[in-house]
Formats: sequence, C-alpha cells, structure tokens
Amino acid sequence: MKSGYHVRPLAFEDALSAYSLIQMAVPSFPGEDWGQVIASGVRWTLIAVKDPGGYVRGLAAYRIETHPAAGELMDVPFFVVASVMNDDAIASILFTSLRRRSAGCKHIRFWSKFPSNFVEMESEERFRLWDHGLMFRLDQKPAPALL
Repeated sequence: MKSGYHVRPLAFEDALSAYSLIQMAVPSFPGEDWGQVIASGVRWTLIAVKDPGGYVRGLAAYRIETHPAAGELMDVPFFVVASVMNDDAIASILFTSLRRRSAGCKHIRFWSKFPSNFVEMESEERFRLWDHGLMFRLDQKPAPALL
C-alpha cells in the first residue's frame, strides 16, 4: 500500500494497544472482557490497521454466522479508528479489508452502539435482532439499469 498502512489479524503482542482504542470508544468495556475477546479467536476475528511506525490505528472485530432473516452475516460490533490526520484513509482501508473477508455473506452489520461487555457481544439474542446497527447489503449481482 502506498500509504504505508497494513491490515493484519491482530497479533497477541498488539492486544494491549488495541484495547486502548476500545477504551477510547467504550471507556467502560472491562479489561477482563477484552481478554475474553482475545481468547475467543475461533469465534471472533480481530483485524488491525498498523501505521508505518507499528502503531495500531484501526481495529475491527467480527464474526460470520447465519442470521435468521439476513442469511450469512458478517457481524461487526467494533469498528474503531484513531488518527489525527488520516482517519478517513484508515477507515477506508479497514472497511475494504472487511469487504474482502466477507465472501459468501449477504450483509455486513456495523453495530450502532458498541457492546458494553463480552456477554453483550456474545449474546445470541442480540445477534438475531435486525435493528441494532447499520446493515450494509453485499450485492453479488449488478444493480438493474434505470429506465
């Protein structure tokens, strides 16, 4: 990438700096719960955007599961970007990475309110709801031409 930013799965050694981003977005999210998110690597995938200096500037947490109404859904409770000058570029890089990882999904849901703890993040009842975030439709077919 020309910008020097790189998107990679969150490395264990970057977990603490990634938690500082979470703390900016949700100051009440407990550190113990962040540890559970890190430990649940099979269920949740964490990706980070790092700058050329090696600092974590963006973070997303997601899982892909079958939603009763939406079908295959990429559920994104955390999408956090922190930069004084390049927040738009970092957000774009992170969003593009999520789109690439969403193969087979019909929608990506970005939670409108960050989860307050790991229990809320894991809630199957909350996952089945339709109305708690921005649903981004991933059309596999081109849109029909307007007449």
